[in-house]
Amino acid sequence: MNIQSVISIHRADKWIWLYIPSLILSSSFLFTLIVSLLINNDEKFYSGSVTSIFVYVFVLGILVVTQSFPFAVGMSVTRRDYFFGTALMGLAASFILGTLMCIFAFLENMSNGWGNRFHFFHFPYLNDGTSFLEKLLMYVILFAFLFFLGFLISSYARRFGGKGMLLLSLAVLLISSVVVLLFHHFHVWADIFRWFSSQTAVGLSYWLLPFILISMVISFLLLRKASI
Repeated sequence: MNIQSVISIHRADKWIWLYIPSLILSSSFLFTLIVSLLINNDEKFYSGSVTSIFVYVFVLGILVVTQSFPFAVGMSVTRRDYFFGTALMGLAASFILGTLMCIFAFLENMSNGWGNRFHFFHFPYLNDGTSFLEKLLMYVILFAFLFFLGFLISSYARRFGGKGMLLLSLAVLLISSVVVLLFHHFHVWADIFRWFSSQTAVGLSYWLLPFILISMVISFLLLRKASI
């Protein structure tokens, strides 16, 4: 078996790769659209429900290892092929979702919020002043970051089990608490917020690229020694 076989295994599981994200995105859109029609005001109506698809991509990164890794390895797929096949599927899904987000944002803007000043995909900070290619790259990076973050967490859990996850959670909680206290002590919050406010959404997305690469490398190393 090779990388193509791993991709075929993932493509066979249409629920987590196709049906569930389609249901999440379409149901969130239709529900909030109906709400905007019932409100029927003269101001623009912005909905944050689109974040549900971003949350799902993070969950997808977790689910894919849990559901497919034991089966793939049991079918004599090498851990190397499994990683690269799954990574390619994750990148492909990120590209497809990013493309859909850009297309729907464009249609939403051109139709004046679907004729009702309703904004589900198009937001000023994310979409204004950038080209279609820049927006596409931004969404692909964001989806890929969330997928491989979930993939990293699930790979770690597969390698070290429940006790390892508990220790990791405690370590993250401890480190986060120390960092917050240090930031508060040295009064750097204002500088941090000022820096973020000076950046564009596209510019901020580029900072996620090294984190994506790090997540991929660590996940690969963890899966090489993970049990099934």
